Amino acid sequence: MQVNPKRVTMESTVSYTPIQQILEGKYEGKHVRIRGWIYRKRETKNAIFILTRDSTGVIQCTVKHDSPAWEEAEKATIESSVILEGVVKRDKRAPGGFELRTEKLTIVGLAEVFPIRKDYSEDFLRDVRHLWLRSRRMTLIMLVRSRILEFIREFFKSRGYIEVSPPMFISSACEGGATLFGLKYFDKELYLTQSAQLHLEALIYSLEKVYCIAPSFRAEKSRTIRHLAEYWHVEAEAAFTTMEDMMKLEEDLVAYVCHKTAKECRNELEALNVNIKKLVEVKTPFPRITYTEAIERLQGKGFKIKWGEDLGYDEEKALAEEFGHPFFIYAYPRKIKAF
Repeated sequence: MQVNPKRVTMESTVSYTPIQQILEGKYEGKHVRIRGWIYRKRETKNAIFILTRDSTGVIQCTVKHDSPAWEEAEKATIESSVILEGVVKRDKRAPGGFELRTEKLTIVGLAEVFPIRKDYSEDFLRDVRHLWLRSRRMTLIMLVRSRILEFIREFFKSRGYIEVSPPMFISSACEGGATLFGLKYFDKELYLTQSAQLHLEALIYSLEKVYCIAPSFRAEKSRTIRHLAEYWHVEAEAAFTTMEDMMKLEEDLVAYVCHKTAKECRNELEALNVNIKKLVEVKTPFPRITYTEAIERLQGKGFKIKWGEDLGYDEEKALAEEFGHPFFIYAYPRKIKAF
């Protein structure tokens, strides 16, 4: 592969300022260079207002009619990739309180007409998911998700757990066999994993304490918020551990991640309109009730559920509303939850 030396030299020496640092007030009155994508664009007779986004934030870039950047600003379309240079000014009217008075605009890649507008249906957004991922909401969600994974790993490392990576193809079910995704693996019939539990249990005899963060697949046809065909699974196993030990580990993990997320992702959560107070209020220890106690509480609420029947969404919701925060139900009958 041939590489243009001039291009490499240019890219390695030119610096760009992250938008979030500008919004934090670190560059007021200074000349900066940013790069990103056009998020929104509004034109008037004497000015063009371009909201530009990068992975850290969104800033308003103003191009005046007498600016050398005017001609390129007129050409630029939504989602075009651009490089902008100018002076940072404080402006309460601008989103984030700052704007870039643009002196130079370079179009790196001119985008075609962006198909997503306001008031499109969820079905349409799913059809263009690769484009919807560019939305500010999805960007913020992915940023928070990345930090949450970081916090989970921090927690397990602090407790001496070893992260492992079990295979995604399995030869037998861990949970119910009716929800397996089957596939042809050369001349064998295999399945997509439902859980890493069996692999983790095998590893505790050498590593003692292990965990994994990996996708799981369940062929459940129900279309509810409680049923996903693919989701990411945090699982842990440890040797010489009691039920109480595991419940203590789980509640400590949940509380740690909630508190760290509330503290270190505050800007993202506020932009997503998340109630941060709920995360901060997660405290340990979580209440613990037995399956028998749960049945008695539900029967007292008018639920026609018998001892030995599994709890469904409505039953779990009723108990959750009673406690108002995380809690454990344990000591299920072996017939409905063998492990």
